[in-house]
Amino acid sequence: MKSAHRQVPQSRVLDKGIWGMSRPMFIDQAVTYTIPLVDMYFLSRISDSAAAAVGAITPLVFVANAFLIVSAFAGASIASQRIGANDYARGNATIAAYAVFVMVLALIAALTVNHGGPWVASAMSLSADVEQHARTYLSIIGWMVALWGCRVIYQTVLNIYGEPQWNTYSNIILFVSNIIGCSVAVYGFMGIPPTGVQGVAIASVIAAGMSLTFVALVVHLKLRIHIPLREGIKNFGVLITPVVMIAAPSILEPMSFQAYMIALNWIAAEVGDLALKVKVYAYNTFLFCLMISIALGMATEAIIAQRVGRQEFDLVDKQLKQTLKLSLIGTTALALTWLLFNKPILQLFSDDPEVITIGLWAFVLSFLAEPWRTVNITIGSALRCAGDAAFTSISSIGVIWLFSVPLAYILAIPFGLGLYGLLIAAVLDECIRALIKRWRWKQGKWMHTGIAAREARLIE
Repeated sequence: MKSAHRQVPQSRVLDKGIWGMSRPMFIDQAVTYTIPLVDMYFLSRISDSAAAAVGAITPLVFVANAFLIVSAFAGASIASQRIGANDYARGNATIAAYAVFVMVLALIAALTVNHGGPWVASAMSLSADVEQHARTYLSIIGWMVALWGCRVIYQTVLNIYGEPQWNTYSNIILFVSNIIGCSVAVYGFMGIPPTGVQGVAIASVIAAGMSLTFVALVVHLKLRIHIPLREGIKNFGVLITPVVMIAAPSILEPMSFQAYMIALNWIAAEVGDLALKVKVYAYNTFLFCLMISIALGMATEAIIAQRVGRQEFDLVDKQLKQTLKLSLIGTTALALTWLLFNKPILQLFSDDPEVITIGLWAFVLSFLAEPWRTVNITIGSALRCAGDAAFTSISSIGVIWLFSVPLAYILAIPFGLGLYGLLIAAVLDECIRALIKRWRWKQGKWMHTGIAAREARLIE
């Protein structure tokens, strides 16, 4: 029995620290955020309308994806807190429970995107050509969302056990297979005719399936991490309750933000096809800047969750400050690079001189939003993994729908600022939400929202 106990995999998160955890995650996120750029590049080879169509409805895919990711990471934060307290039995059972939960959600998300997405595209103010491309893409891409949802289960398991490098290899498989598939879809290969937007969507589904297969084999066969599904299902209600308490409010914020992105695209489409194209090119380019804050944020979540489980609150605060400083330096440097090279970047996607001219100011305003977005992501993820999700989610949703969307519409349409009005509103949105999250963290209420603190209050 003793030797069997020694063979149980142990978490290496705290041993690796922020750099050991985040280094492979940088590559992981670099690949993840390169994929939309690659897809956009290949779609722009078909036409500007194809690229604009997929860019306009991409937030819908991100909504479904965020729904699954946040659910899995909420479960992972509870599992990490239990493992941080050296309770591996309940930690692994929690993994099993949220795995079942996310798989069910993944199927629902796939069906919703595939069948509801085309309706959303038809309801937007898109030109006939753009709308047709959007409907084609959305009728297929939901299955990629489902596979990504299942993959994120394994991604969180690898993060919990301090083995994030395998996620990097998984993303490299995803990236390479996606490029090959998109190339065949757009240019054809050895008698295979080009299949356009439909082929690009199918290529993404196949790439996601290959990536999922790899991480599943690593977890089950290479690392031999046991996920007790029977126990997870048997005690599902008890195990999933604290997960849902974090996941429910946490899901609302990213879903609300992506709905906000759809609203901005809607307004941009009202301004005109040119505004929509430039907005899509600028937004998708600056998405790449998120790789730094998200990679460091994911590593920090894993560390903070285990430290909260041990009630090492001074170390938690110190860790967040270190992560925030590194994220701000890295993100600002990368965003400045995009700004300086805005013209050659835009020329990768379009040779329209109006796109290039308007794109410069779109890049300037996108650059101004990045530091605030970094604060939002970093502190927001720390609050969620510590269990303090409700206030930040509700306050962010309030800012977005009571302030940011009305302001974007007023500046873009009645005031006549068009695309620039949208982006000015986006900068102010990120700024206000970042300041609210920073204020909430400094209040210190997150020290009393972890699973150990909640269970202690129930015992009392």
